[in-house]
Amino acid sequence: MPSPRPHIILIDGKSGVGKTRLAVRVAGTLDATLVHLDDAYHGWGGLATGRDAVNETVLAPLARGLSGRFRAWDWVGDGAGEIVDVRPADVVVVEGCGVSTQQSRALASTVLWVECDEAVRMSRLFDRDQDAFVDHYDSWEAQVNDHIAQNDPIGTATVVVRT
Repeated sequence: MPSPRPHIILIDGKSGVGKTRLAVRVAGTLDATLVHLDDAYHGWGGLATGRDAVNETVLAPLARGLSGRFRAWDWVGDGAGEIVDVRPADVVVVEGCGVSTQQSRALASTVLWVECDEAVRMSRLFDRDQDAFVDHYDSWEAQVNDHIAQNDPIGTATVVVRT
């Protein structure tokens, strides 16, 4: 018999705003299962592909009380990685750029948009991603901006958080 529907929390925002840090704290406080979209993106050009796969194969089953799964991305090998199983839980937190779409919001209980000062965001990105960030920033930022234009994650958020 499936578990009851979990409380699903989506945490969206641009790269470097503090989504992961917030998600780790929320998940730890609530003893929640945590899914990072960074593990599912299909490389630097795969925001939508990875996000949509998680919506279909993780969020949809979890919302029905069933296990979900996705294929992780091997960032070093630049290809498909291991299968990641996501078991049902009372609370599930899914964080990453692009996570808030019409489909995912229909399955979620709470949706957060995270933002911060642009200079702080850029500093965090350079510190964290270094050369990889420089090489892929423009194409990644374009994907994130397309997501914002198409899905309105800011206007549809339950809560906007400034870090």
